[in-house]
Amino acid sequence: MTRALAGLGLAFTVSWALVACGGPAEPVQPADAGSSSSGGFRSADCNGISDSDVAAAAGGNLFTRAVVSDTGCFWQENSMIGDVGAGMGISTWWYRGSDMDTERQLEQQAGRTLTELSLDGNKGFKAYDDSACSIYVAKGGDVITWSIQTLNSETLPDLCTIVGQLAQLSQDRVN
Repeated sequence: MTRALAGLGLAFTVSWALVACGGPAEPVQPADAGSSSSGGFRSADCNGISDSDVAAAAGGNLFTRAVVSDTGCFWQENSMIGDVGAGMGISTWWYRGSDMDTERQLEQQAGRTLTELSLDGNKGFKAYDDSACSIYVAKGGDVITWSIQTLNSETLPDLCTIVGQLAQLSQDRVN
């Protein structure tokens, strides 16, 4: 049993190290064009979103890709508060087997306003407040989310416009 736990710990450490190292700086290209076994979205690094897509939507080089994993990506906001990074950013995550009602409930508990939407025939919702905006879209057994959170919303274009552009690009590439 101790050996199994040690092996599990090593696997977790290796997995975390691979995630923490980030990914390539090259534009992200959609992966396999086939659909997933659940009738959901096609798989693509960062749900089909590239660094240049983020820069175009947010207006410049305000975000740097910091995490790439099998389930999504995170672009760190480059702004600082004193000597400390703001710690906010843009993310996209792919959840297989997720429940949209759970996601709605979590956003409601965070105090965000929710509105229903549809992207390329897939139902979803938008959740937003003064410092965050998220879009969730479901297809088959999959949910993809795009989100932005910032402490500097007054210095950025409309947060929901940014995440809406990224969500539409992603849907065009993985739907």
